[in-house]
Amino acid sequence: MSIAVKAIRAILEVEADAPISVYTGKLVKTLLYTLFKELRLYRGLRGVVSPIHVSPLFTPGRREWELGELVAPRYRRGGEGPALQPVELGGEYIVHIGGEAGLVERAGRLLERVKTPLQVKVGDALVVYRLLGERDVTGDLAGRELGGDRVTIYFKAPARFFNVYTASRLPKFSVSAPEVLMTPYMFYRGQPTMTGSLLLEAGRLLGLLVETYYVHTTLKPFLVPFNGTRAPGIVGKATYIVDTRDDGLKARLAAVLSTAEIVGVGESRANGFGTVAWAPK
Repeated sequence: MSIAVKAIRAILEVEADAPISVYTGKLVKTLLYTLFKELRLYRGLRGVVSPIHVSPLFTPGRREWELGELVAPRYRRGGEGPALQPVELGGEYIVHIGGEAGLVERAGRLLERVKTPLQVKVGDALVVYRLLGERDVTGDLAGRELGGDRVTIYFKAPARFFNVYTASRLPKFSVSAPEVLMTPYMFYRGQPTMTGSLLLEAGRLLGLLVETYYVHTTLKPFLVPFNGTRAPGIVGKATYIVDTRDDGLKARLAAVLSTAEIVGVGESRANGFGTVAWAPK
């Protein structure tokens, strides 16, 4: 039995009185924690997936309710090491909130309060939020078919993967499907705790998605400021070959991919990492 999931997207007007030098996923999470204090009780534990995913800020996309470009400070290489480039916030942004349906519904109701502007201090900046609109996008993201023999996953926000095979805390940059999609698979199977049997089961299905040899040319590292450190993630896209013609298996893979777009991938999803989109090719 799968975990009931839901996703909403909100258009927010956000103004900050100083340049922002923290990952903008923290700005969204801080807003939610201000409104929904009990949400702090649902922080992810090692080996247990967080029940909610909060995206960073994006510019609005070309289509209605589409996530556009990531808005986040980042480190760029310079002559004396990585140099931080903060961002100026002022205008309309879109955020994605997805995960366990009950929590997302509650978050959506509480966001309605921000139709009246709310001011929150984040780091050294005073940030003012105002809700311009929100929409349940679950139906838009679920129920699609895989079709074809390839699929592409777009890493819209930096993704940070955990090593599904060992409890290593080192950053992981492999884009093998069993590691990329393990979190949504756990939602799909209704088992939020990692077990050996679940890992073997996931490997049999997710291993049917084989990453193409050229993924290293379509992905790039992305360093963001997070909790006083430079947190690495990857952005870009990865294309996978669908190594089956079985329609039943394709339907299961499509369900996991749709769940990934709703609940995010990897770890630190509640901090804004791991927002993805997918499309058959």
